[in-house]
Amino acid sequence: MKFNLRNEKDLTTPMEPLIDTQEFLALSSFLNYQLSGEPINWRGIHNLMVPEIPDGEKQDILLDALRYLGSAYGGQKRRLGPLAILHPIRATTLFARAHRGECSLLELLTVLLHDKDEDIVAEQYKPENWSSLTEQFNVFLEKLDDGNRQHLLRNIEFLTKAPAEKYYVYLDRLFEQAKKEPVLAAIKMADRLDNTLDLRVDLHDFTDNSRCYQIIFDVLFLRTYTGFKSGQPHPISRKINGAMRLYQLYKNAVFLSLLRHKEVELSPVASKLFSSLAVASIREAQTILMHIFAFHLKAPEEQRNLLMDVMSYSHAGGFEQISSGAGRHRLDGLFKTRFEFQDKESKQKGLASLYADKTLMGQTALGFIIIFANFINDRHFTIKGISASGIIPQI
Repeated sequence: MKFNLRNEKDLTTPMEPLIDTQEFLALSSFLNYQLSGEPINWRGIHNLMVPEIPDGEKQDILLDALRYLGSAYGGQKRRLGPLAILHPIRATTLFARAHRGECSLLELLTVLLHDKDEDIVAEQYKPENWSSLTEQFNVFLEKLDDGNRQHLLRNIEFLTKAPAEKYYVYLDRLFEQAKKEPVLAAIKMADRLDNTLDLRVDLHDFTDNSRCYQIIFDVLFLRTYTGFKSGQPHPISRKINGAMRLYQLYKNAVFLSLLRHKEVELSPVASKLFSSLAVASIREAQTILMHIFAFHLKAPEEQRNLLMDVMSYSHAGGFEQISSGAGRHRLDGLFKTRFEFQDKESKQKGLASLYADKTLMGQTALGFIIIFANFINDRHFTIKGISASGIIPQI
């Protein structure tokens, strides 16, 4: 499996993402292999992450940051199982790839350490280990000049979501700063892009390779269509099910809407990250829809009714603004009633209810395909009703 970190394709091509699923899985596997070595080959990981940096001093500082993260994360794993340290390394790789290596040391360090204040906290470590980590980080900081040191710490602060902070409030605060420093928006997009692509590590089955739009065409127009046959048993249950994946797509939709709403100026590079996140979200929604068609709503008539129903809802403007849950359509109030939660318990119950309703899951997945396609097709598209004030139904 090969992956090309030097993407020479036109950065303005909206439907050509920075990396596809196969390349992402290959990148993850290669990094994981390097991280499994004893001792870890940090220089090899650095060269894969940002191969264009020839400056020896910059390399040494990035290596210090990698070693610090290695000490801090240790063998910690993400919810799906991969090593936790993979996320900041891959996000930095995606960011550098978008910039074709033409990014500053400060920018690279900001991406690499963007989750530091959320993931690396004193409560997770023994006092002596925390003291050692703090000293290691301070030694790393001393290698930066005063300007970059203070700027890095300030960037990390802006990128850190407080425990009780609402997601849209956090994004509004971040994007307000991104008006002055647009690179912060690009860094957060690299973060969301990696989180979205990372969902494929857990679920890589036949639906990844299915031609979603071909199947939709067959459902709508062919009398000879008899259903989407998988030829495989239903995949085993995973830690992140389809409803949880839809919740991640909801977060992406809120993210892109607020970014547009705040009118943050995006460079061509940042625009490429924007479209890559939208494309990754479409592909995730396609996989969920195809899974629903293959295992739950198998009858062509059921599938056709779902497609026609959501198409009518879309043409009526249903996905262009937040609606209340008291409407005539099941998708009315989707964001407000299905994805906005007050606490973890209500979130768990709400997503469990969505997961039990496979028709609504299929409608929601198709809705997200439409929403993210709108983001790509119309550079002014945003979902009305999403702001720092909350997810507010529009009259």
